[in-house]
Amino acid sequence: MPTAIPLQPVSAYEFITPVVAHRGASGQAPENTAAAIRLAAAQGAHWVEVDVTISADGFAVIHHDHDLKRCSDGSGLVIQQPLAQLRNLDCGSWFDAQFSGEPLLALSDLVSLANELEIGLNLEIKPTPGREDETVWAIADTLKTVHNDQAILLSSFSVYALRAARDYLPHLTRALNVEAIPKDWQNRLEELDCQGLHFAREFAQRGLIQEISQAGYHTLVFTVNDGAEAQRLLDMGVSAVFTDYPAQMIRSLSVAGQSIAH
Repeated sequence: MPTAIPLQPVSAYEFITPVVAHRGASGQAPENTAAAIRLAAAQGAHWVEVDVTISADGFAVIHHDHDLKRCSDGSGLVIQQPLAQLRNLDCGSWFDAQFSGEPLLALSDLVSLANELEIGLNLEIKPTPGREDETVWAIADTLKTVHNDQAILLSSFSVYALRAARDYLPHLTRALNVEAIPKDWQNRLEELDCQGLHFAREFAQRGLIQEISQAGYHTLVFTVNDGAEAQRLLDMGVSAVFTDYPAQMIRSLSVAGQSIAH
C-alpha cells in the first residue's frame, strides 16, 4: 500500500481543451493503443481519455473491457494474466490489418508517450470489484517511477475506485462518471472530493449544466461524434466533449468559431 502523495493545488481542468479523444482516435485506429493516441495527437487533440485496469501481477494496464476477446487476439480476463503475457498480445489486427502487432500498453508506456506527444491524460479507472484499491495503488506506483510532465485527470464510474484515488492520489484531479446526472450529484461530488462530473450526451440539460457549473464543478460529455451537437453542448457550458473522431470534431468546431486550444 503506497503512502498518499501530498496535495497539489493545480486542477487538471485548468488545462482541459474542448475536444478529448475517446480512447485515442478510436474511430480510425484500435482503441487504447499507441497508434490511436499518436493519431489523435497528430490530428490536433491535446487530451486523450483511456481506460486503466490491473494485471494479475499488479501492474496498471490500458484496456477497456474486463476480457480480452473484443480488442485483442487473446482470451480470458485481463486481471488473470501477468503483464509480460499481456504485452505479447496483438491489439490491432481486430480493427484493421495495418495495425497488426499493436501491443497492449502498460500505464508506464502511456505516460512516456504522453510526455513525448505533450498531451493531457484522462485516466478512467475501470471498475474491478474487490481490486479498486490495488488498481489505484498500481497507478500511484507508476506515477512515482515514471516522470510525468503532463496534466492527469482521474475518473471512474466506481465510487470505490474514486475513494481510493481520493485517499492515495489526492494531488490528482478527480471526476465522477455517470450515465444520467443523479439528483444528489453535488452530495456525491463532495463526498468523493471530485471537481467534475462526466455524463452521457443523452442526459445533457442546459439548466442542470449551468447549475453544476455555478456550484464550481466541471462537466464533460461522452461520446459525441457530431460537430453541431458538440457546439450546442459547449454553448450550454460543458467544458469538453469526448469524441472518437478528433480531427473531424476539431475541424467542425473551428469552422463554427470555437477555439479548441486551452
